[in-house]
Amino acid sequence: ELISRASAAVLLKLLPVVDDHVRAMESVTPEVAESMWYGGFKLIPQKLQQLLESEGVTVIESLGKPFDPNQHEAIAYEPCAAEQDGLVVAELQKGYMLRDKVLRPAIVKVGQATK
Repeated sequence: ELISRASAAVLLKLLPVVDDHVRAMESVTPEVAESMWYGGFKLIPQKLQQLLESEGVTVIESLGKPFDPNQHEAIAYEPCAAEQDGLVVAELQKGYMLRDKVLRPAIVKVGQATK
């Protein structure tokens, strides 16, 4: 149990690095995307993902799923159609599971039907 907790603590510290890298990849300009070094840069998230998966870390699939307070942290409600009421309509930060436990909840917006 002690080793498991230590592992979880290290993995939790690694997640912001993954988040920052994803944001960096999303903001790459076309000129940078054509450069040679960018090809190597794109390998980093793949290696990080492989590392996380090898340790039992998986992404919590949130978008379009019912809000679950055990896996999601709702920070806002968004007006929506009746069929989306109570569903996650936006994911602001990915959540992760470590085997069968939540490592970090997903930060989400939840649909709230307008009346």
